[in-house]
Amino acid sequence: MDSTQVLCKKDAFVLNFEFKQYRARVNHVARERSLNLSFGRSQGPERGRNAETVTAKERVNRPILNNPFPIWGTVGFEVNTIRQLASKQLAFIGLATHKSRGSGDTNLSEISDSPPKKDITVESSYRVLCLMSHTGGGHKASAQALKDGFECIYGNSYDVNIVDLWSSHSPWPLCNMPKSYFFLVKNPWLWRLNFRCSEPKIVHETLFRGYAAIVSTQFSRVFMDYNPHLIVSVHPLMQHVPLMSLERLRDKVAKPIPFTTVVTDLTRCHPTWFHKSVLKCFVATKIVVSQALSLGLKTTQIICHGLPIRPSFSIPAGTRAYLREKLGMQKDARTVMLIGGGEGMGKITEIAEELSKRLSETHQLVIICGNNRSLVEKLSAKIWPFSVHVKGFVHNMSEYMSCCDCVITKAGPGTIAEALICGIPIILNGCIPCQEEGNIPFVLENKVGTYSEDPVIIANTVSEWFDKNDGTLEEMSARAKLLGRPDATFNIVRDLAGMILSFYH
Repeated sequence: MDSTQVLCKKDAFVLNFEFKQYRARVNHVARERSLNLSFGRSQGPERGRNAETVTAKERVNRPILNNPFPIWGTVGFEVNTIRQLASKQLAFIGLATHKSRGSGDTNLSEISDSPPKKDITVESSYRVLCLMSHTGGGHKASAQALKDGFECIYGNSYDVNIVDLWSSHSPWPLCNMPKSYFFLVKNPWLWRLNFRCSEPKIVHETLFRGYAAIVSTQFSRVFMDYNPHLIVSVHPLMQHVPLMSLERLRDKVAKPIPFTTVVTDLTRCHPTWFHKSVLKCFVATKIVVSQALSLGLKTTQIICHGLPIRPSFSIPAGTRAYLREKLGMQKDARTVMLIGGGEGMGKITEIAEELSKRLSETHQLVIICGNNRSLVEKLSAKIWPFSVHVKGFVHNMSEYMSCCDCVITKAGPGTIAEALICGIPIILNGCIPCQEEGNIPFVLENKVGTYSEDPVIIANTVSEWFDKNDGTLEEMSARAKLLGRPDATFNIVRDLAGMILSFYH
């Protein structure tokens, strides 16, 4: 037996003895003292100093929520000791394995008692909780855009979690509420009725108080579990009830959690988007700024940066010829994109068939069907007289959109914002009542597109744009780029990060 193996056995015995001592000490503390500790770190004078003497870095790293269950404080007591013991144990096990494989001598000075670097990064990161609901693809896309923006700018310094509180943390039947979205969208008169009847403050606040009585306990547990430094809402139904739930946690919170809203509509917004208790409210246009002010928000609460769009749209993807070749398309063919939204809704088939009657072999069509797999199979099986590329849900939407000359889509705010950034003329073929209706005059008045729900008129418009070649597309493209806000996501993310730093330092 060589000296290294003797050393490993000796240290293994010492470590085992140290751990038994530590476990006995924790059990003794649990029995003899009533601990008022949070998860993993004391926030009171138990550690021999007041909260005022804690450094700024420690104040950020320590949990925000006080744990009401003492047993968890016991488990978290002196958690660094556990890490040191585990680190030593793993180090010596690794040393023995390394030596037994005959890979050469090992320098004992290289073995560190500190936790792995990955653990340090996770501990020192700020936690952001992004609230959304699965009602269409736009809210989820905005939440993901913010998460990607944090990663692009700050790496893993921010831990962003996206949560649908209604679907995942609400009892029946509230957990099925997001599913009603698709039924309402397919019946526009019901959507309009629901939208307008819930606009009065007395109506929606009464409803939200009823919801809060049912779900506040579950929502509070979610906030305690995620323990965020900042909460960001990207959905109109994720303001009032979460804020009521946070109010119930006030006595258990070491410091109030800042709550912000990122509005994902371009023009007309439901009043539930705006709550006076939010720290900041990010909006996309001056139209929404006026609406927020009329509903009681202060000018100091409102920031207008634009709509949060996936960061890939902020980076030039390349020339159209290059992108078309990369995506397997004809390099020199005029290209029109037909989008059915995240769920592949709308008159996609009818419009595609009318386009096939009017476009020639010098043109090509890209159809994005989203998550509608049956539509993908149906259109892919069809024999087309010209080049047609049928896709489902794509993650490189910025590349597909940048390689096109124009886009046909419903009046969803996200797709409009993406098209403006790419400088692509827009043909709107429909809208969700109320909240998207204002997007149609927004496009028309800024002269960046047209509107029609008739597949024949839509196909004729595309054919006219492509055949005339009189500069109409180029003029609309230039105006679209002026309206686009490619840095909106990054600006919002920087402001959110600044709020966290100023709030906890």
